[in-house]
Amino acid sequence: MKAPVTLVTTFGLGRTPAQVGMLEVLAQRGIRPDAVVGSSLGAVNAAGLAAGCHPTQLQEFWEWLLAEVMTSPVRTLAKGLSARQSRKQVEMVRSRVAALLPARFDQLSIPLRLVATDLETGDDVVLDSGDLVEAVMASCALPGLLPPVDLRGRHLIDGGLVAGMPLRAVPTDSKTVIVLDTGHAAMPEDALLGYRWWEVAALSYAHQIRGQAANALILTATKMPVVMLSTAHGRLLDVSDPAGSIRAGREAADRQLAGLPARLRRGVYNLPAGVADYPPLVALAVEPR
Repeated sequence: MKAPVTLVTTFGLGRTPAQVGMLEVLAQRGIRPDAVVGSSLGAVNAAGLAAGCHPTQLQEFWEWLLAEVMTSPVRTLAKGLSARQSRKQVEMVRSRVAALLPARFDQLSIPLRLVATDLETGDDVVLDSGDLVEAVMASCALPGLLPPVDLRGRHLIDGGLVAGMPLRAVPTDSKTVIVLDTGHAAMPEDALLGYRWWEVAALSYAHQIRGQAANALILTATKMPVVMLSTAHGRLLDVSDPAGSIRAGREAADRQLAGLPARLRRGVYNLPAGVADYPPLVALAVEPR
């Protein structure tokens, strides 16, 4: 793949650890991006990559987060509604993020852009300088999990609300985009059986932002190759097996990268089935060899 290559991480809720497995495979294949863009919980993985974190460091972070903070959807929501528990939860997460990452953007080894949502206007806000820890906290401030972050005179929340696949933040000089997608893959039918109300809510949220992702993909793929690495492993709110999620991400990336040609052309490679019902996007799909 010719430089400059930009890597993009998406929202994914409980599937987000799968991106760590994908990053492992990219590193093994010698694919190092020239820029990184992240949104929602994927902001942690994006920042970790830009900071040069080892995959085991990211795996340890996700194992801690899913075991200590996102223990279950109901318990997480209950903590978020309690002012005292919410403050404690925020400080726990901020402390872990600060231990994982440098303090500022200018200390990163790869340029990074994170996307958050302005709570008052609904606009997407690109963060690429200043306090890195607060930017990560803002980008992944999922309502019910973490409160808004006051940054640069704005109240910022989860970037996934307006840019679950933050392709609009990709640098204009990029020639190839690789997307680690853990939020838009199709759900297997057996995974839909027995869904509880909070899982239905999460899936409804994913459906609502599918249009955003499809439009962003169309605009980007008309200009350059977009390589999608995606997995539908587990439910969106399944936080029970981060190691299994990472393994699924590794297997998906191995399989999906294996079919790529040596030279890429404009279009979408490995189009996720979850956004494959948009005719303009289907027209841009490139079949792997």
